[in-house]
Parts: sequence; C-alpha cells; structure tokens
Amino acid sequence: MRNDEPSLIERAKRYDPKAISELYRRHVQSIYRYIYYRVGDVNVAEDLTADVFLKALEGLEGFTYRGIPFSAWLYRIAHARIMDHFRQQARRELLPLDERLATAEEGPQAMIEAKLDHEELQSAIAQLTTDQQQVIILKFVEGLSNAEVARILSKSEGAVKSLQHRALNSLQRIMRRKE
Repeated sequence: MRNDEPSLIERAKRYDPKAISELYRRHVQSIYRYIYYRVGDVNVAEDLTADVFLKALEGLEGFTYRGIPFSAWLYRIAHARIMDHFRQQARRELLPLDERLATAEEGPQAMIEAKLDHEELQSAIAQLTTDQQQVIILKFVEGLSNAEVARILSKSEGAVKSLQHRALNSLQRIMRRKE
C-alpha cells in the first residue's frame, strides 16, 4: 500500500475521476490475475474484473479506510463475484436438464434420457452421508455460498468446504462405477 492511498480513496469517494483512475490502474492487474486463475477463461476474467470495479465504485461511499489495504476489499468483492459466477454457471448446467424434463419438444426419447440422467444423479446423491447430501443440495441446487451453508448447518466454512470436496469425490466415484 502506498502512503497516499487513504487520501486517494477519499478523493474517489467524491467521484474525482483522476483518483478513481489511479485506484483502478494500481489494482486492475492483480485483481484480473486473481480472477483469471480462479475461472481460467480470459473473457470471463475480463468481465468479472470489470464487475469488481463497478461494484467497488458503487460501494465506495460505504468503504471506511481502517489501515487495511484497499486491495483487500477489492479481493473480497472479486471472491464474491467469482462465487456468483460459479453458482450461475452451475444453474445454467442444471437448467437444460430441467427444461428437457418439462417439455416434450425434443421428443419422448430425449425426455426419457434426461429423466434417467436425473434419476442416476439423485441415486448417487442418496448414497452420500446426510451431511454431504445437505452440502451438495444447498450449494448446487439452492446456489448458496459456503458461509450460508455453514450457518444453516451450524458448521464452520472449512468443514463445509471439506464436506463438499469429499461429496464431489464420492459422486465422481459413484458415477464412474455406473458407466
């Protein structure tokens, strides 16, 4: 952090274009890299980076400098946007299955195959422990964050992440056996 960051933030809060540009210039590359290494797609990383700075600008008035680098706040915003992206991506991957089950436009064969895929997944989830089932459903069906899942299950975020990891590994093994 540079010594002028607190005053730069205060100027940016007053929508000083030079201050906003300077904060952007100082942090855009590190935020972009952080996002890129999480999502692995240049276009998505660029879009999410732009979203981070837009959210930061929108929330800047509520930001209070407390000696912690401005970049820490930007990384928290970036993390939230990445998680939103992954939740939306998971929903997009689930929607076609639900749409196929709901419509007969693709014909009976496609509906039967989609129903079988859905039933296989449900069967695989049923083989997980109760805690693992809850985490998978809350995370991937309900689209909740780890923090939200942790609060609901009265567990730490670390425990939720561990349960999720073990559940996904178990699902992968179960689905491979069925192939």
